[in-house]
Amino acid sequence: MEKYLLPEHMLHFGLNIYQFGHEACVPAHTFGPAVRQHYLLHYVLAGKGSLLSEQGHWDVSAGEAFLIFPHQITTYSADKKIPWEYMWLEVDGLIAQRTFELCGLNRETPVWTAALPRGHQALEELWKLLIAEDADRPIKLAGLTCLLFDALISGGKNSAVPTSNDNKQLDHAIAFIERNYQNSIGVSDIANHCRIDRSYLSRMFQKALGVGPKQYLLRTRMNMAKTLLQDASLPIKVIAYSVGYNDQLHFSRAFKQHFDLPPTEWRKRYPPNSDCIEL
Repeated sequence: MEKYLLPEHMLHFGLNIYQFGHEACVPAHTFGPAVRQHYLLHYVLAGKGSLLSEQGHWDVSAGEAFLIFPHQITTYSADKKIPWEYMWLEVDGLIAQRTFELCGLNRETPVWTAALPRGHQALEELWKLLIAEDADRPIKLAGLTCLLFDALISGGKNSAVPTSNDNKQLDHAIAFIERNYQNSIGVSDIANHCRIDRSYLSRMFQKALGVGPKQYLLRTRMNMAKTLLQDASLPIKVIAYSVGYNDQLHFSRAFKQHFDLPPTEWRKRYPPNSDCIEL
């Protein structure tokens, strides 16, 4: 069972939902090696299986979730004796990016585990509500997805807990980036806004997210640019300016370095109405 959305239904919301579905796999069913263009989150309802990427190998069981990152080569396989049954959600956008960071999910730790033994039950109910919803109700789907993301953050074993001063300052810095990425800001502007030293800001980002503030700002701009490219009526020059680049050539160079394709080619390869990758 698969349900698809058109990305333009969610344009400019900061959350793009491409597809979602449910599958009970046969023993040893394998998908990959393959590459995805967006985040692909799986939640395991029953059984077990494994995820393999260049970063490592992970066993995943019922009540856990695993995340595949854009442009990451992965293979995932159902167990030979107790194959998994899972639900999946393919997304991108700033909301998705921030959620997975807060959950502590990255390429080296892609598996979500509940903080409490039975802490996955509420999350499972939200998954079922999402999967049962019609694909022609994008606003409701966005709301359910946000509730699902909130449950992932609040119930995850490795989720960031905003209690320390570092956490508060990190949230403050990220909020500043997400509000001002379209302006000509840099690391010094972020540090000045948070009233902290640049080197301290960099250490804080590296410790919490594994990237520096400069890389985080770039990633935020590139993800938003990718979203804006879904609108075929927007010229590249306008998109460049909208994500903080006054020079279209500079923007195109940065986009190509980040996604291995210049923006014009990316738009041709992934037009708004292109089919999603079949699972």
